[in-house]
Amino acid sequence: MNPRRLIVIPCVLAILVAGCTNADPDAPETSGLTSLAPVTTTTTSPPDTQPTVPPTLPVGAPAGICRSYEDPIVRGVVAIEEVTEASGIAVSRTHPDVVWMHNDSGGGPFVYATTLSGEPMGAFELDSATFDWEDMALGPGPDPGTDYLYIGDIGDNFHIRPDILIHRIAEPVPDPAGGFVADVDEITLVYPEPGHDAESLFVDPVTGDLFVVTKPEAGGVAIIYSTAGSSLTDGAEIALTEVGRFQLDPGLYVSAAAIDASGMLIAFRGYNEVWVWQRSDLSFVATFAAEPCNTPSTAEVQGEAISFAAEGYSYFTMSEGSLPDINYVFSIFD
Repeated sequence: MNPRRLIVIPCVLAILVAGCTNADPDAPETSGLTSLAPVTTTTTSPPDTQPTVPPTLPVGAPAGICRSYEDPIVRGVVAIEEVTEASGIAVSRTHPDVVWMHNDSGGGPFVYATTLSGEPMGAFELDSATFDWEDMALGPGPDPGTDYLYIGDIGDNFHIRPDILIHRIAEPVPDPAGGFVADVDEITLVYPEPGHDAESLFVDPVTGDLFVVTKPEAGGVAIIYSTAGSSLTDGAEIALTEVGRFQLDPGLYVSAAAIDASGMLIAFRGYNEVWVWQRSDLSFVATFAAEPCNTPSTAEVQGEAISFAAEGYSYFTMSEGSLPDINYVFSIFD
């Protein structure tokens, strides 16, 4: 394992949002925060220095996206005996027909690749320890043009952890022979108030910012925390910042999260529910102040994993258990 260096880096929001509106999630995007003026250079800049261009929101999802989903179907069955507590999945955007997954606590530092029909495509061991791996996200990282897997060691059933840990690796090349991943970034995250349990993680493809969603007691308030992508360096210790809250109905939990490749749809899931927001601002403050819509979910034994397809708005879900189904929910806009 790479030695952990304690480097305190302040966390800031990517942008301050002037207000929040509870917009209809099916309404067309009308926010005035869809673009930012580019940063201009001065005559003192070296001639070969490129200006830093702030990120801007891409075109929003189509109106009616929340009503566009068909009933779930079984796309495949995971034919890997070691995968018995699938807790995080991420559909590859680089390698067609590949999905990554990992087990819950006790499963060892392994990520597994399968085809979307469930055929094994390799087990990869990370040079890392595990405490309670709970979710996985795909997103940008230090090397532009490379997709990274972010594994969230964020579970805390007994509310005893002073901090949580993110393991980040460049997405491996799937190979049925598997392999060993020695180059693992380890990033420590610290809540404003310690002791949160969490099972949900996503990384914004637009800004690179990372988000963690807490898992309160059933029917409680899930808190959404974030840190800037620029702070996510190996060995860093980073203070998280709250960007939103989600009031759950009685008896419900948040067990996973995902964002689509465009960065415009965000999904949370419960054991048998899926909630979707259409993004309206860069920082997500206004987005999560709005009400989500409910979209279809398979009645899984204990659903703890969700990922959008490599392109478009369709999504996949998985449950814990041996030989789990890979369930697929298709959007007619894809």
